[in-house]
Amino acid sequence: MKKALSLAAMLFAAPSLIAHDSFEITLEIQQKRKTIEVRMEMACSTATAATDPEPSNGVLFEPAEFSEWEEKFLAAAPELIHLVDNNGALPLKSTSSKLSREDDVLILYSYESAEDLPLEIQAPMLNRFPDMGFGVLVTFRDKAGKWYPPFVLFLDSQQAPLPAI
Repeated sequence: MKKALSLAAMLFAAPSLIAHDSFEITLEIQQKRKTIEVRMEMACSTATAATDPEPSNGVLFEPAEFSEWEEKFLAAAPELIHLVDNNGALPLKSTSSKLSREDDVLILYSYESAEDLPLEIQAPMLNRFPDMGFGVLVTFRDKAGKWYPPFVLFLDSQQAPLPAI
């Protein structure tokens, strides 16, 4: 029992350790003082499907071919997810992309956020996938460093409010 509780505490405290399969996208949102940093991780085939405006199953590629895909990932990035407050979509400061240690695709976002307004995450990227199986696992950390329980977005529920600040 003690081991199970320790493992659960470790997974809750470190959401980036949560594993995913090829049908799952993980999204880690960390609110900073004046910015919000978002880390999206997905399998290579999921990432290539996300760059296709028509629903598809994506294409596998070797890590050595990442540079051939990176421009497509960055071009699609602003349309994959949105952070919204009462004033509309938050301004996107920057995006970058790289491979993770497990050779999954990471897309890193940095948004401007000067006000403490309620936030909502939207994942229109889910429209780019076949009807069944894909989801976005979202974790959120507020300015004080508190992690909130993860939740999942699906095709029929592509948006959700983030915990109140």
